[in-house]
Amino acid sequence: MAGILPVTDSRSSSHSKSSSTLETSRDQHNLPFLKEDSYTDTILVIEGRKLYTHRSLLGYASPYFTKLLNSAHSAALSEKKAKAELKIADKNYADFVDMFAFFHPGVCRELNDKMALRLLPLADEFQMAALKDRCERLLVNVLKKTPMVNRASKGPPTHKNRRDNTPEILLKCIKAADQGNSKVLLDQCIRMFSSPEIALKDLKASSEISDTTKSKIFETRMDAASNKLSRMANELDREKHEKEMLKKQLVDRSHRGMIKSDKGDL
Repeated sequence: MAGILPVTDSRSSSHSKSSSTLETSRDQHNLPFLKEDSYTDTILVIEGRKLYTHRSLLGYASPYFTKLLNSAHSAALSEKKAKAELKIADKNYADFVDMFAFFHPGVCRELNDKMALRLLPLADEFQMAALKDRCERLLVNVLKKTPMVNRASKGPPTHKNRRDNTPEILLKCIKAADQGNSKVLLDQCIRMFSSPEIALKDLKASSEISDTTKSKIFETRMDAASNKLSRMANELDREKHEKEMLKKQLVDRSHRGMIKSDKGDL
């Protein structure tokens, strides 16, 4: 009886229109986990397609899979099967290929922001701490280099070279942070959303971002606005005080001048 991994979490059913380019088709065919070899003792089935691995690789990468594999291999042993098979429900095959590429020792692949956005929720769900940390660091660095202005997108939405403007980048990152339980990425997004130069229109309309996160952003924006108003009020009070002091000095000088004039007449 093959082990079944039921997944009901709608977060990652991002059936990621996953325009996940598995690099080039040539690279894809060369990935070691796409075919069975002498080390294979575990088979993962996603969307009817198979990935081949050894339980130790999955176990080191994920405590979630460790528990699952212990039970799956016990079942396989009792049925006198050489390999355990796990069916992963409601997940995208291309996303799993990319995820495997980052913990398999036979593959060296660069992580980019598009991959990180897709893999962060997956890494969190399957408790892959090293991959999650890598995705978080890359996305936080992307945000730190993002200008705090609303620049127009270059090209229509379907254009392959289109560049997202700042609010769109923030929305994508905050969605990944929300779904991936990433406090460090969420905090960076909220800090940037506190700027009045960042539009909130798309955030309000988004159904993919939790009300809790939206509430935090609105509160941060209000706090930032309140602090700005307080600073302006303090500045106005200071200027008012300086004007009153200046006025008093002028009156004092005028008064002293009148006294001197009166003494001179005497």
